[in-house]
Amino acid sequence: MASTALAIILEKIASKDKDFRYMATSDLLHELQKEFFKADAELEKKLCAVVLNQLEDPSGDISNLAVSCLGCLVRKVADVRAEDMVRQLCEKVAGAGPASGGSSAASKARDAQREISAIGLKALIKELAGGASTGMGSSSQLANSASTIIAGRMLGGLAVHKDDSEVVSQVLDILTELILRFGGLLVAEHSRIRDALLGALGEGRMVMRKKSLQGLAALSVFLNDDTLEGVVSFLLTALQAPNIKPDYARTYIQAVGQISRAVGYRFGRYLSTAVPLVITFCNKAAEGDDELREHCLQALEGFVQRCPHDTRPQMDAVQSTALRYLRYDPNFAADDGGDDEDDMGEDEDADDDGDGDDGEYSDDEDMSWKVRRAATRIISALVSRYPDALPMLYRASMSELVARFDREREEGVKADIFGAVSEMLAQVGATADRYTPGEPNSPTSLLAGDVASIVRASAKQLRDKSPKTRVGVFGVLRQLLAVQAPFVAGQVDALIPGLLAALNDKSSNTGLKIEALSFLRQTIAATPPSIFQLHTKQLSSAVFSCVSERYYKVAAEALRVCEALVGVLRPDPASPVPPAQASFVGPLYSAIMARLSATDQDQEVKECAISAMAAAAARLGDCLQNEMPMVLRVLLERLRNEITRLVAVKALTTLALSPLVSGELLAGAGEGGNGVVGELTTFLRKANRLLRQASLVALEALATRYPAAFEGATLTAAVEEAAALVSDSDVALASLALRFLVSLMSMPGRASAAAAAVVAEKVRAPALALVRSPLLQGTALEVMQSFFAALATVSPAGGDDALLASLLDVGRSAEAASKQAQYSVARCVAALATTTPAKVPVTVELLLKSMGGKDLGSQRLALLCLGEIGGRADLSGLPAVAAAATAVLSAPGSSEEVRAAASHALGGITRGNLGQFMPGLVAQISASAGQPKQQYLLLQALNDVISTLASPAGASKAAELGPEMADQVLSLLFDAAESEEECRNVVAECAGRLALRHPGKVLPALLERTTALSANMRAVAVSAVKHAVVDRPHPVDAELGPVLQRFLLLMGDDDRHVRRAAVVAFSGCAHAKPGLVVGGLDQLLPLLYAQTVVREDMIRTVDLGPFKHKIDDGLELRKAAFECLDILSDCCRDRLEPVPFLAALESGLGDHADVKMPCHTTLSKLVATDPGAVLAAAERLVVPLEKTLTTRLKSDAVKQEIDRHEDMLRSCLRCVDALEHVPGSDNNPAFQNFLRKIVLGTPALKEKYLSIQRERAEAEGGDAMDTA
Repeated sequence: MASTALAIILEKIASKDKDFRYMATSDLLHELQKEFFKADAELEKKLCAVVLNQLEDPSGDISNLAVSCLGCLVRKVADVRAEDMVRQLCEKVAGAGPASGGSSAASKARDAQREISAIGLKALIKELAGGASTGMGSSSQLANSASTIIAGRMLGGLAVHKDDSEVVSQVLDILTELILRFGGLLVAEHSRIRDALLGALGEGRMVMRKKSLQGLAALSVFLNDDTLEGVVSFLLTALQAPNIKPDYARTYIQAVGQISRAVGYRFGRYLSTAVPLVITFCNKAAEGDDELREHCLQALEGFVQRCPHDTRPQMDAVQSTALRYLRYDPNFAADDGGDDEDDMGEDEDADDDGDGDDGEYSDDEDMSWKVRRAATRIISALVSRYPDALPMLYRASMSELVARFDREREEGVKADIFGAVSEMLAQVGATADRYTPGEPNSPTSLLAGDVASIVRASAKQLRDKSPKTRVGVFGVLRQLLAVQAPFVAGQVDALIPGLLAALNDKSSNTGLKIEALSFLRQTIAATPPSIFQLHTKQLSSAVFSCVSERYYKVAAEALRVCEALVGVLRPDPASPVPPAQASFVGPLYSAIMARLSATDQDQEVKECAISAMAAAAARLGDCLQNEMPMVLRVLLERLRNEITRLVAVKALTTLALSPLVSGELLAGAGEGGNGVVGELTTFLRKANRLLRQASLVALEALATRYPAAFEGATLTAAVEEAAALVSDSDVALASLALRFLVSLMSMPGRASAAAAAVVAEKVRAPALALVRSPLLQGTALEVMQSFFAALATVSPAGGDDALLASLLDVGRSAEAASKQAQYSVARCVAALATTTPAKVPVTVELLLKSMGGKDLGSQRLALLCLGEIGGRADLSGLPAVAAAATAVLSAPGSSEEVRAAASHALGGITRGNLGQFMPGLVAQISASAGQPKQQYLLLQALNDVISTLASPAGASKAAELGPEMADQVLSLLFDAAESEEECRNVVAECAGRLALRHPGKVLPALLERTTALSANMRAVAVSAVKHAVVDRPHPVDAELGPVLQRFLLLMGDDDRHVRRAAVVAFSGCAHAKPGLVVGGLDQLLPLLYAQTVVREDMIRTVDLGPFKHKIDDGLELRKAAFECLDILSDCCRDRLEPVPFLAALESGLGDHADVKMPCHTTLSKLVATDPGAVLAAAERLVVPLEKTLTTRLKSDAVKQEIDRHEDMLRSCLRCVDALEHVPGSDNNPAFQNFLRKIVLGTPALKEKYLSIQRERAEAEGGDAMDTA
């Protein structure tokens, strides 16, 4: 059937009628696009001839269709036919024959034929690349042979037609396309292609040089280091020639810039020559040679962007060059000098002058703006690539950039200047944590002094006529507000005229209004209300006008501003509305209500109107008493609408929390009473998790605000629905449900008793079941304690005892056998026991009795409970408690779990009264010096005490740990530093936490011990530092910062345990406070890289009789080192040089399985942050990846080994998937070979790989790329 159809099509294609030929060619394309198209050898031959013939059809539409047919046909026919088509197309483009050009019809026909053949050849190259990327063997072979044919024929064509510009132009285009698609397959031709392109680079015709430039940049990616060096040396040597012509200088500098961008850090070795050379050409360029200056500056930007580490020594020269040419404007004399203040003071004259300037300097030959644009982009690159040098960059650049706000005449350049300033401000915010607050040389402090000048310059630009300029200024101001909001607040008056002009803009540019409204909203939120109260009249009318705009995004943003304005009209809800602001309440309400009550609104506008009205009613409810019934009626309607339900629930929560909204009106009477509570209760059954969460929060607010709403059946229904959510299937939701139930039991009067009765009946069993769950931790556990305490408080007489008994029974049950479950029960028991002081001794006595039994679970639970009670109440009046805990610790026959619980109990009791119990604990630790297990448990108790006192939660009792006691503890810790490893770990943590309270005592003592003869002491000293660094601002940072590097230099210690402790400390410090370590990375990184190497002297062989077993003592150290590198790649990426980093990563990828998986993760991250460096090293990286994927398990492998191997394969394949998405990876021969032969060529790996791609696509919300 298909053959018959093709025969008819081929017959029609030969028709003289153009329409017949067009339809037949279209039908042929349709046939070729069918997945199962098949033709015999004879038909293939005919089809190839017909399609090639159709390329020369006089009709352009038909020849274009033929190009599409060619792309499909090349993958449907045998490789021999496809290669023959390639040869024929190459012959038509670059074969020997008459030169192009001429006025004769034959010459024009030849030129047209050559052009369409070139287009067809490019389409064929593109199609072959698509087929090769699928990994199909035949397509890959065809791509290899076809690319070789095309390269040979094109290079031959360059030699034959070197004087024919038309042919050379087409050939260079095709070569560039071929290199981009198949550069990695043309290794044998690289030298010839390089020589041909370098020869064309010396052509006199500019168009030829530009095309050869593109080809050379594309080729440089695939060249090995030696060949690349030949290309770069040729260019740099040519530039150093004494009498080089300016046009050739432009070409060669452009080539240097493009190659550096293409090859990335591989170009770094040439920068010591290239940077000074390029700067020299830039400075010596002839007057009016702005193109040369632009190329020089673009090359410098490329150096900074792609080779930041190698450009660092030249940073000062690059920056000074950029700043010099940022001011470059030879056609505008006023730029050379003048009084800025006078200019800024004469607004109207400045505007008129600006108009005159535009008219005077609109000459198309003035290209100086390109130079300024290139200079601005260098500054942006410097700021983004060298955040550690930000103070120096800021001082040199910021004032210059701000000065260009007014002086720059070209709109496009001005946009780049705004972008550079925004980048600078963003980096100031991003690096703020690297500097001590208040440090005079920090970027934040420097910016504080410049806020006024930036705002003044921005305010002037807000009067510009260009919407694009004003949008750019708002971007700068928004970034400035994010970094220095307090200082911007004092400059708001200067911005009001520009804001009003943008809000009242009558043009159709809605983007300007959205930017202005967004900035206004953020400024109101970050500024004291009193500042904006002076401008309420002007701003409110403009904002209310925007609320009624037709474009939904403008209206939505204006409603958000209305919500922010509520706080301006009434800053303090407890005080009345200021008289000057009272007149704006009505118009605000009217503007919002107009949108709220309308039904034909966009979803975003509806939600913003609901939120704005809730904010207005909550803050201005007493001023809107007559309107409140209408507001609540509309909100109830929105509550019953599925589309607006969630935001309406949040709005009701806002109203319920406001003292200005009548609780009776909100939830107590008529349709708005039980109707609201009833609606919210039904939402607890909905599948929408966010809705259930919001409904629980709203119900809690209503219970607190108006308890009368929860009576009878309403109360029972609400409790039943909440009880259904109290389970470990969703602990966060269970926590909210418990909070709501606590609020019900906290209602005043008899309502609480009624609620408690229902809660005890409906919720007690689910709560007791949840408390057994190991998932109950953190906030949910805190809420659970509050729940049981509230239930015990309002329970009838004897109810609290029954509840306590139930909890203890739960703790002893088999389901609560886990440590976390018993810990949760103990916390809840402590919450019950400490509801009243009289309850404590009774509960303690009960727990002491239960310790006398033989059941280990009961003993452990009792001790945990005593520890928790001791941490909340002073048990010094009950000495039997401490004695019992000490006895259990000392008893030789006690189980380890019970003794650990006794340690917890002793720590909790000591926290309750430090003066009474701490001396005894210290004495016990001293006495246990020869008993490692006993000492370990006692040190754990001490650690519990010190850690709690050093945390924010223990701040109230921290003063009890005075200097004298700190000296005793510190001496004790150092004495214990020579104990077993587990004891040393606890000693280090205790010392680090103690440093948070007494840094002046502890840090010098630790620093002194970094040079101790004992390796154990040195390890303890450096480990302690890790625990002294916390992820919040702390006074210890100021004292630790100057000495931290001396601790971390122990990574070079002779003892591997000390080195590992230093590496772990380095990781912890970099993760919590990168600013503390970034200054010393130059010394620390070489030591860290040294720990990633496999050392044979750390691998020992153990003789086990029948066989020998190798033990790698350096494995844990290497794991720690790679984990540290991963952390540094996240927080200090700008300071890591790619060459040593990738070398270490290459080593890790071929290491032990425990090292490989972290390295896979790190490499995947590096793909996103520095793809160029990864691509350049891909040839080396695929070797260990291939080894991992081809490793086979032994036949007798157990399930654990099989599972571990599967995890390793999936980890490696995720890394491969990340590598495949690196731009240019499809042209990397080593990676593509590995992908086709190993990953896609192995069925089992291919299946896993496609599964991983689907998982990634689902996570990204897109479709998986079908590599197969």
